[in-house]
Amino acid sequence: MEVQINNEDITRLKLISKFFKGFADYSRLCIFESLMDGEKTVTEITDYTGFSQSKISNHLKCLRESDLVDANQDGKYIFYKIKDEKIKSILSIAKDILKDTSEEKYNCMKY
Repeated sequence: MEVQINNEDITRLKLISKFFKGFADYSRLCIFESLMDGEKTVTEITDYTGFSQSKISNHLKCLRESDLVDANQDGKYIFYKIKDEKIKSILSIAKDILKDTSEEKYNCMKY
């Protein structure tokens, strides 16, 4: 018996797809990496990543709108942090998977 995907599942899968798009960019992954050990200012993130301030700010805006990063203002500084500890777990799991998988498997040109 063939079961088709229902509208509720389609909606959920689209949200999951959008969620993972937050991780699907090298620059955003560098930002996450810089925030793994705690909150940082844009200047600290740019120092860590080597990217321009405008590039970091644009990606942080995207990550905030996606609910992946939080911002807290302290005086004239805004501190950014990973919003949920589970996001750190996702990134750690990804690193573990890649550690155990050959690089050739990830060189697929269709990705």
